[in-house]
Amino acid sequence: MVRMGKKKLESKLIKVGSDPNIHHGSLNDPVYRASTIIFNNYESFLKAKKDKFNMPYYGRISGYNIKRLEKVISDLYQSEASVITSSGLSAISISLLSQLSKDDEILVTENCYEPVYNFCKKELIKFGIKTKFFKSNDFLNFKKNITKRTKLIYLESPGSLNYEIDQIEEIIHIAKEKKITTLFDNTWATFLGFNPLKWGVDIVIESCTKYFSGHSDTFCGAIACSRENYQKIKQTAVRIGDFVSSESCVLAIRGLRTLQSRLRIHQQNAFEIFLFLKKKKCVKKILYLPDEKNKYHTQWKKYFNSSNGLITFAISKTGKIENFLDNMHFFKIGFSWGGYESLILPLKQIKPGIKNYNNSLFWFRIHIGLESNKDLIEDLERGFNNYEAK
Repeated sequence: MVRMGKKKLESKLIKVGSDPNIHHGSLNDPVYRASTIIFNNYESFLKAKKDKFNMPYYGRISGYNIKRLEKVISDLYQSEASVITSSGLSAISISLLSQLSKDDEILVTENCYEPVYNFCKKELIKFGIKTKFFKSNDFLNFKKNITKRTKLIYLESPGSLNYEIDQIEEIIHIAKEKKITTLFDNTWATFLGFNPLKWGVDIVIESCTKYFSGHSDTFCGAIACSRENYQKIKQTAVRIGDFVSSESCVLAIRGLRTLQSRLRIHQQNAFEIFLFLKKKKCVKKILYLPDEKNKYHTQWKKYFNSSNGLITFAISKTGKIENFLDNMHFFKIGFSWGGYESLILPLKQIKPGIKNYNNSLFWFRIHIGLESNKDLIEDLERGFNNYEAK
């Protein structure tokens, strides 16, 4: 592991996790495809068995590429330890399972990622774990929901559909006071835009599937935490059989090299698209945090160093939705975000399980990619023109 100390972040992202001296001059790590790892003798076997999370022991548990990415994540988040999982969602579900037991309660932000809502409501309930959801802008209600059984508070800021921001500082203060563990999904901002650990959060999740990897060709999740939480989380990951491939780890590190440069373009393009959407008469609502009129703009400026390529907007429900969606060349319908390509996702709601959308509007979330913003604007214009044609 190359340690960069206080050098510029741009340089750190190029060097972290790279050591050509141990790979015959290769800048990149080779992919170690290994299920079985052999031992030279009984003594080395016993030593590895005793420290199987840190030493080569079995491919699913502590393969070379997994350990390499764990060290990279710890370096980037400046955490004591980290765990790599098969996806962002597995990182979340494994972390929750590692911290919760029967009769525990968990407080979850209402604007969480929809699969998290489903996991809490349909899986955690099977283990006798109760989930309560709180609104981002109702701190008094949040406090009233805390009981002696509350063991964990789950935050996601900004939310990935509506970009609402929780009252992070105040929530963490109460959690510390009452000795409640906090877990934070930081995928929207990445480690570049915000480090929740510096604000006192206990466990941080980032889906490396999205901006971190950036090429829409791999799944990977990262968990940054203390050594104590590492033991709990890693044990849970191993016990349920979660596994991330060596290829996924190498692809995540590959994407890391260009992350800062890519994010600059995502942000620049998104701002140009925002200005364009503001001028369209059929666009009735725009959710975009750099917009000074956004109700969460001030909180975003307080905590976050950057934006990204996500915008959610709504149009008048006056035509056929397919006339808008099916006539664009760049904005193709697809899940996820954070890759190099632009995407559009039609939405029925902007909070999971809560029917808070307006039936008179069509809602969309767009991820603005790395294409020319002029081409993207022309693409949206084509969609709007087809939608509004009589």
